[in-house]
Amino acid sequence: MISSHDAAVLNPQKAKQSRGQRHPEHMLGFPHRLVRQRRLDAVITVSPERSQDLIESRHDRVWGLCAALLGVVMLLLGAAGLAIVPSLIEDEKAFTTATSCTALSSSHDDCLRSFGATVTRTVIKEQNKSSEYTLYLNGPTQVPRSIDMGASEPLLKRLRPGDNVTVTLWRDYATAVRQGNVSQETADTPEGEPVFVCALALAVICGGAHGLYAGGMALARARRHAVRDLPATPVTRGKEAAGAALCALPAMVVGTFTSVPVMLVVWLGLLPLVRWIVQRQQQRSTGRHARLPLHTV
Repeated sequence: MISSHDAAVLNPQKAKQSRGQRHPEHMLGFPHRLVRQRRLDAVITVSPERSQDLIESRHDRVWGLCAALLGVVMLLLGAAGLAIVPSLIEDEKAFTTATSCTALSSSHDDCLRSFGATVTRTVIKEQNKSSEYTLYLNGPTQVPRSIDMGASEPLLKRLRPGDNVTVTLWRDYATAVRQGNVSQETADTPEGEPVFVCALALAVICGGAHGLYAGGMALARARRHAVRDLPATPVTRGKEAAGAALCALPAMVVGTFTSVPVMLVVWLGLLPLVRWIVQRQQQRSTGRHARLPLHTV
């Protein structure tokens, strides 16, 4: 159903002409509602192109709402990830300073505990795209049934089913496996978790910010974008958001050898470079004499 306002937008010239005209139906006593409907029928002349624009504006509103909601969810997830980074840093520090438990240690002490276990099987898959180094054990309830060893050296490849090993536990982590004088650290440690979670949170926040921005723009200006092409601003901002998310990877590498604060400084320092690269690419694609893209706030 098209309202009188939409009719005026669709055909303003006819709408203007119809204003002020006294139709014969008024003088004959026809109800005002019927007269108004006939006047609308005379004004409304929807071209196929305009009808397609209205359909596209509705589609813009739908995907804009979905993008905005997804952006909000991603922003909340990213913020939650950043919120737990300080506690992960504390866990990492506590692990690096932990010592072996003694006979006087209680079950609540934050120390390294050792438990005996028996090897049931080992899985070693070394491939270019993916690899797996898993040790399966049978032992006390505290010992996990499988441990990601991270590599085959120096112990995993020597183990056979039935071998007895000693598993070192810290909280819920199985941090090392030892047989005799040979020991191997596992991949199940809190080391590196703060940096990884921080990098993942930054990437998610970048995607969420762009989703909320683009979705909000589509909702606010859906009808205008149906008539014109989507402005260049969301596309440009999308490239910048993708570049900012990718910058979390080199920052994470730096943070692995340093700390989370250094990682954040590196990431923030790369953002101006990303913006410069995107603008440079935009200038090359449009050309010096090309029409400037439509920017909207």
